[in-house]
Amino acid sequence: MNKQFLISTLCAILFVSFNSIQAQGVYFLDKEGAEAEYAIADGKGNITSYTKTVVTKVDKKDDKNFTITYTSEAFDKNKKSYAPAVTVTTEVVDGVIKQDPVASMGDAGKNAEFTGTYPEFPSELSEGQEFGVYEYTLKASGMTTKASGKSKVTAKESITSDAGSFECFKVESEASTKVMMTTTKITSTSWYAKNIGVVKNEVYDKKGNVTSSMTLVSLKK
Repeated sequence: MNKQFLISTLCAILFVSFNSIQAQGVYFLDKEGAEAEYAIADGKGNITSYTKTVVTKVDKKDDKNFTITYTSEAFDKNKKSYAPAVTVTTEVVDGVIKQDPVASMGDAGKNAEFTGTYPEFPSELSEGQEFGVYEYTLKASGMTTKASGKSKVTAKESITSDAGSFECFKVESEASTKVMMTTTKITSTSWYAKNIGVVKNEVYDKKGNVTSSMTLVSLKK
């Protein structure tokens, strides 16, 4: 798997995990034709790339049971596409998404092996709520990845970006990933708005400094 394709695949994984908090559509882009564009920046706030996600198909049985198909494409800082778009279909059952890391990898996950528990996301959010505890092992492309994590809703805050101003739930998360012999621990904060999903995400180092961020800059619903 080349580096550019890997980055595009990771963007798809991020979209699922950032936008699957509310499976019934309140915190989730679930309408065909909906588009969300994000700017990705380094720790100094300099934009390094963009990612754009488009919902291409929604097959809905009812508000709690449906599948949604979307494409995610990565662009450089000049908005020039540098990797093939990744297409992913996600299933929602009884109002809850189990974020399948294999499905999120698109074609790259065809021969992947998964064991463990999926990240699960509730259909409602409230301050103080803890959720999304998971632990799994993923074998793909000759690599073994072990991951675990959890999240907590810590506040309600207003976030303003180029896409507008949004009332959001602030969610703080911890994640640990071990690839071969290297373990990486990440803390992050995401802000979610109704009918949209993630508006902003920040990733921090051990000292609490922002190392990267992703911000909603354009929205079509």
